[in-house]
Amino acid sequence: MNATPDQPRNPLAAGGEGYDHRPSEFANAKGASPSSVYFGVLSGARETSIVGWLRLSPGGPGSKAAAAWSEFRQELHADPALNIRPGDALRARKLAAGQGRPRIPSARRGPSRSEQWSYRYVLRRGLEVIAELPGITVGTAHGHGGTTAATTDAFLARLSSRHTAEDTSAIAIVRRNTSTSTWYELTPTPAPAAPHIVQGLPYTSDEVYGLTEAAEFVAYCAYQHHARRHNRRFLWDWFPNSLPGAEGPFEL
Repeated sequence: MNATPDQPRNPLAAGGEGYDHRPSEFANAKGASPSSVYFGVLSGARETSIVGWLRLSPGGPGSKAAAAWSEFRQELHADPALNIRPGDALRARKLAAGQGRPRIPSARRGPSRSEQWSYRYVLRRGLEVIAELPGITVGTAHGHGGTTAATTDAFLARLSSRHTAEDTSAIAIVRRNTSTSTWYELTPTPAPAAPHIVQGLPYTSDEVYGLTEAAEFVAYCAYQHHARRHNRRFLWDWFPNSLPGAEGPFEL
């Protein structure tokens, strides 16, 4: 788990500026309010990768979904079987490896075997929370043999085609690594979103961070389901069992 300041932050590269306000209206440069906002995260390796995503409506209960994820984080902080602090980033890969602080500080450098499993189960608990988030559609996309940039481009093009066919507009945030997320307008073609468009989002930076973190759980667990890595076999069925109604995987 990575230690972060008391309030977690995720760098937003739409020009790189974060935001901490909540305007009443979000519209693109043409004045059309988008029908959807996507939160996507890539997980996997060069030969195969998964994009996990959450889809919300800007006018829907997105803040309630973010609040529910925040409550989940608070439950982890209060769980006596764990030692997760309020500002810790929940990194799916590290949780799957059982990495975390020992429950009781000692000379031991890492958590005990039972504590490692408590950290691993955070992933399954998170998927169960995601399944109940209000106003959320969950989905995955499957990339083959491309770079993260190529997979991102293919994912954005797929979403863009969907919304072009529906004659609707949409915006997406995609995280390709653990440090930077980038905002894109999806219509008429995918393009980096201008800062003033991102600043009009009806979500605070903490809400964006939480929803992107949830998308990472989806991406990582879906990847393990498809990759069938032996050392992560305990994860193989967590994604389909917890989120049986997820869209996809869409082939990229």
